[in-house]
Amino acid sequence: MNPYFMNPYTLWNIYVCMRTIHGVYITYHFFSWLLGGVSNSVMYVVSFIYNPYQTKQLKDIEKNRKLVYR
Repeated sequence: MNPYFMNPYTLWNIYVCMRTIHGVYITYHFFSWLLGGVSNSVMYVVSFIYNPYQTKQLKDIEKNRKLVYR
């Protein structure tokens, strides 16, 4: 029997396998795109919530400067 001869059923199984692998690939990239966009939007909204324990930035810190005379 010729190993290169494929009957229609074998070709159908190859098609179904390729369709499944492609579907998984597209689904994975869709969910990574969706969750990446949602997480960025959520982090943007959460950034406006007041944090009472926020550390001050350098401009907000009052420095006690002493003049040194020689």
